[in-house]
Amino acid sequence: MDNESISHVSGGLGSTLIVPNWFGWMHNLSLPLLVVFLLPWMYVLLILSSIPYLHLCNFLRLRFWKQSNEDEFWKAARWLMAYVWNLHSKLFHGYEVTGLEHLPETGGGALLIYYHGALPIDMYYLTAETMLKCNRLIHTVGDRFLDRIPGWRLVSRVMNVTSGSVQSCVATLRAGELLSIAPGGVYEAQFGDSVYEVLWKNRTGFARVALEAKVPIIPMFTVNIRECFRTVSFAKWLFVRLYSVLKVPVLPIYGGFPVKLRTVLGKPIPYDESLSPVALQERVAAAIAELVREHQRVPGDILQAIGDRFETVHAVEQREEEDTKL
Repeated sequence: MDNESISHVSGGLGSTLIVPNWFGWMHNLSLPLLVVFLLPWMYVLLILSSIPYLHLCNFLRLRFWKQSNEDEFWKAARWLMAYVWNLHSKLFHGYEVTGLEHLPETGGGALLIYYHGALPIDMYYLTAETMLKCNRLIHTVGDRFLDRIPGWRLVSRVMNVTSGSVQSCVATLRAGELLSIAPGGVYEAQFGDSVYEVLWKNRTGFARVALEAKVPIIPMFTVNIRECFRTVSFAKWLFVRLYSVLKVPVLPIYGGFPVKLRTVLGKPIPYDESLSPVALQERVAAAIAELVREHQRVPGDILQAIGDRFETVHAVEQREEEDTKL
């Protein structure tokens, strides 16, 4: 042992006891672990920062711009949020989107169905991207536990986040809006892994919505989303039981790794009245699985996902050429 890894403790009769410096060793080991478990909370805080921001905007509106057009006021507030999220996505993850051309023109409704990562940071990034590039706001179906967060209801109202009954979702789509749903929800977020298996169980609600609204479904997948954030795999069976009782996220998340994130919007699945909700659900699940097979390294690897940010120009051009053929 060197001098830094041992400590000397004087014993009786002039003897010296050599003891390993366990505190220093444990400190060096625990610091990186602490960081990877704290980083996800930095992203959560960024998401939650929208609460005081929008409440401040609401206070200023009522105090100084009460006579102004409310829709235009909140549109301007959303644009500032979109710029912040867009900047964050580029700096931390070199974020890109391919397939924006698959979104219908303004006034055309479509249902976006996506794979739910441990933390759906990609949905925030995509919403910002579509606002800035397409001038369209994606309405989102969020989990009901979000309504328990103090102040979140204003965020839901301004950003059009809803717990989403079939009737309300159909009305949104018939109004010509874009709507996103992750059928796997919190369950897929918590218990999915780097193999990227679709965990939708028997959920067909989104298929009923698309059939009733008579709109196309656009499959969506974000490359490396499971390498950005992961959930611990220890005692997963216990956390599954806890989740089945509490219906809130219980499995610890770690990560925040600066991996390359790229959202792929697949070819629209057109409305087909001959399909049952079950058949349509299976077709969409297969489309998501196909996007995973074509674009995602399986099983995912964190270091390689970070390395994806340093692709050569030739590799990027080759990938873009392949994407245009899809």
